[in-house]
Amino acid sequence: MVCRPPQQHLRAGPQALEPQQEAALGACGTGQPKSAPLIILFPPSSEELRTNKATLVCLISDFYPSNMTVAWKANGSPVTQGVETTKPSKQSNNKYAASSYLSLTPESWKSRSSYSCQVTHEGSTVEKTLSPSQCS
Repeated sequence: MVCRPPQQHLRAGPQALEPQQEAALGACGTGQPKSAPLIILFPPSSEELRTNKATLVCLISDFYPSNMTVAWKANGSPVTQGVETTKPSKQSNNKYAASSYLSLTPESWKSRSSYSCQVTHEGSTVEKTLSPSQCS
């Protein structure tokens, strides 16, 4: 699908839309405007820590379109090992949701001062950070 410049967009013929109707349809006439993701970052549960595991969960919801990337950081440095990110799935509101998991040992979790889940969507980046000391 090729997007046209906004001034040419959906204006031909007797069915031309008012500017506010056109804006509501989004840049490519998809019927949906862009939507930034909502991000919630969960620490490992105390139950999981007792089993000698520590998983951080980053829930990403209500974004459109579906393209996005997730990066994890420990103390501000990139982490790539132990990361699993799901493919975005469509929600009932026609926006998308995904989740990303960072699997650690309890020792790794407790030894860092912060962990961050960084989501990049449509050129904007949103980051949520947890500190193990706040989760005792």
